Amino acid sequence: MYRPEYPRPSFVRENWRNLNGQWDFEIDDKKNYLADETAYAAKIEVPFCPESKLSGIEHKDFMTSVWYRRTVTMTAEELAGRVLLHFGAVDYEAILYVNGKKAGTHKGGYISFSFDITEYLHEGENTLVLNAKDDTKSLEIPSGKQSNRFESYGCSYTRTTGIWQTVWLEFVADTYISARKITAFPETKTIDIKGIVENGANAVVSAEVFYQGEKVAEGEGAVQKDSFAFSVTLDGEVKLWDVLAPELYDIVLTVKKDGEVVDTVKTYTGFRSIELKDGKFLFNGKSVFLRQILDQGFHPDGIYTFPTAEDIEKDIDIAIDFGFNGARPHEKIFEEQYLYYADQKGYLIWGEFPNWGCSLDSKKSKKGLNHFVSEWREELVRDYNHPAIIGWCPLNETWDGAQFCDAYCQKVLYAETKKYDPYRPVIGSSGGYLYVTDIDDYHDYSHTAEEITEHVHNHKNGTKEEKKLLMLNKIQKAGFLTQHQLKGLPIFLSEYGGIAFNNDESVSWGYVKETSEDDFVAHYISDTEAILKSDCMGMCYTQLTDVEQEQNGLVTYARAHKFSEQARQKIRECNLQKAKIEE
Repeated sequence: MYRPEYPRPSFVRENWRNLNGQWDFEIDDKKNYLADETAYAAKIEVPFCPESKLSGIEHKDFMTSVWYRRTVTMTAEELAGRVLLHFGAVDYEAILYVNGKKAGTHKGGYISFSFDITEYLHEGENTLVLNAKDDTKSLEIPSGKQSNRFESYGCSYTRTTGIWQTVWLEFVADTYISARKITAFPETKTIDIKGIVENGANAVVSAEVFYQGEKVAEGEGAVQKDSFAFSVTLDGEVKLWDVLAPELYDIVLTVKKDGEVVDTVKTYTGFRSIELKDGKFLFNGKSVFLRQILDQGFHPDGIYTFPTAEDIEKDIDIAIDFGFNGARPHEKIFEEQYLYYADQKGYLIWGEFPNWGCSLDSKKSKKGLNHFVSEWREELVRDYNHPAIIGWCPLNETWDGAQFCDAYCQKVLYAETKKYDPYRPVIGSSGGYLYVTDIDDYHDYSHTAEEITEHVHNHKNGTKEEKKLLMLNKIQKAGFLTQHQLKGLPIFLSEYGGIAFNNDESVSWGYVKETSEDDFVAHYISDTEAILKSDCMGMCYTQLTDVEQEQNGLVTYARAHKFSEQARQKIRECNLQKAKIEE
């Protein structure tokens, strides 16, 4: 079986069953395959999308509706409590039927969700049917980097339809924790623990906190109207979760009802602080330069889904070996396994979203925004607890044209994010028009050190093309922040580089190309050192891997090295130089 590991390593229960593997499958947008026993002509390997090689289907054309079916055998013991059916992600709308009855629906192609299917099950064999509906061409739903043409082109790649993350059953008592929100404060040595308990009347939640196996704190709180909130304080010195040097605290949450233990969950947290001050990104009180890389999260055999958890970890290890301390997981919500490895390695990442393909023009329609905000809220809830996430960036390159987002929509997203998480910075739009933001974020694919230096200087001093923009009347019309208004904010060059190396001109592209290893390394070092010597708080190089026709990665799509060890060492040494902002 592919992907046999527990799919939610930051919130673990022991009693579960993996439903990955072969399911019946059919592509059709006209018929109802719920009851037709003869309809399913194919088998698909879940959790891989039907476009992928590993699915066994490899159908690359548009699919607006696909059907999945399988049976599961339930025991009386498993049916004694509640049975939860979890989906890591289904693109886009999921409609679930259990034994012929509609059991739930969910909209949102990138985020995890679950259904309580207890009332639809019986002892013995049960039939699960999932209908997934998707329309990549619709401007009302996010599609990220999925191509809106038959073929891949530019930086739009093979589509993903239907199930693309692990499907699994979880067996819980009638009373159980369904959500938690954990915040660790190093200054006070306290951990705030909040959450929701289903059927929580007369229940109490307790927490035990461990560091390297030794208990260092404990506490409890009563459930009030199905929610709980309490704090615990550590004994002794706080060990910080730091850049590439993480210290994690294990937490065991236990629910008791009428004195009896009914639920136990294992999770973790990390103590670290984030502050933006005087144009700097302060992490645990120190100025840290973000040495990040763009990670598209695509795999040649699985498309959105990696064949193994080890393959996910490998991407992070490759980046660290090149001298990076984090990434922008780009234009998709990455699965929790990725976030888990980032937590374990001290790898700094942004919580981002696949905003491309979704119209956010509130004057024309608010449907796109409503779909966006609904799924974004789910992402905030799911991923808030990961210490590796250092900030939120729901939008990428939104400006006039296809990726448009007006001031109203951006301000709504900013406000929603700050409401749920007041502790992390929010970027209004990476490389796009900024209407409200904590960071002056921009993209720069200039390819001389002189140009890069000049552009950072203009951002710092508020002088970037304002006269030209004023002449075009864009500032007054659009209402976005000018460079003068952004002056004083930390500057993040969140995309640069994109240098393609030694590729077939007929099938590949990059923002610029080099044909020799020496020329590539010299070009990379020149661009990167210009940023390191500037007033930027961080940089993000485009990109970690080649993806289909976009072949400007530091490694190939199959994760093979493009460069000699000597060249990789030069890149690593360049990235690890002390930045001006760290002096």
